[in-house]
Amino acid sequence: MKNRFMHEQLPINEYNPIIARNYDYNRFTYPWHFHSEYEIIYIKEGYGEYFVADQTGTFNSGDIFFLGSNLPHYMRSAPDFFLEENTMRVKGVVVQFQKEFMTYAIENYMDLKPIKDLFEQSKRGILFSCSSNSVNKELIERVEILPQEKGINRFTTLLLLLDAMAKHKNKKVLGSRQFNNSLSLFSDNRLEKILSFVNYHYAEKIELETVAAMIPMNVTAFCRYFKEKTGKTFMDYILDLRIGYACKLLSGKQMDVSEICLSSGFNSITHFNRVFKRKTGLTPSDYRQQFLQHY
Repeated sequence: MKNRFMHEQLPINEYNPIIARNYDYNRFTYPWHFHSEYEIIYIKEGYGEYFVADQTGTFNSGDIFFLGSNLPHYMRSAPDFFLEENTMRVKGVVVQFQKEFMTYAIENYMDLKPIKDLFEQSKRGILFSCSSNSVNKELIERVEILPQEKGINRFTTLLLLLDAMAKHKNKKVLGSRQFNNSLSLFSDNRLEKILSFVNYHYAEKIELETVAAMIPMNVTAFCRYFKEKTGKTFMDYILDLRIGYACKLLSGKQMDVSEICLSSGFNSITHFNRVFKRKTGLTPSDYRQQFLQHY
């Protein structure tokens, strides 16, 4: 993980407003980054962790992400992909397009209002998650054909894909409602350094004095600075990341609640239960039961 967000410059302009390509990697390696263009990432093969806005979770084959303009994100392949004897690949499709894509039409035409709402949600990132590819079948078909499309067909296929995404029932907005995605946040090198560190180490013990010294600031000044820049306290930011990760682990059956408590960075099951209920309105056990009832 890099210590700074990378502002990626994409080769997109008025002559080439849409890029759609297949990818085939040993693993995801790109660092924390953001770019002004919208991005759609389809995971055909692969699994690991995603970091989007102020949230983290797991991704699997068949998942599709829609990421808004200037939204920080990072995909990390699972540890299996880093083994020397690994033969697995991460494969899929990436689609990137100008943030001004059909701006007037999307902003003003009622038929395109669902897409307008989709763009608004994408400011915090959207995940189209599925237990099998059949759940996202229509989206996958449209994404996979985009790299082969040319000219007007690429425009119409993208528009139809966005419409299908907007009306899709199995989507989840990732970033919290408190997430502040102003560009000023990422133009501050000190905050970039802190957020990059925290988003990688949030499940570990983090001393406030250690983080404040990275800038450097004293603890009081750092706490005031962090709250002013992000809209939340430093501890609340960490707790939101931990609870978000715990929610992802609770959506599966592989780990019990006490294991998830420790994996998410909590030392006490009592503290974990209290914070989880305060943040979500449910106990961890109730959250898991409710999730499994729906899926």
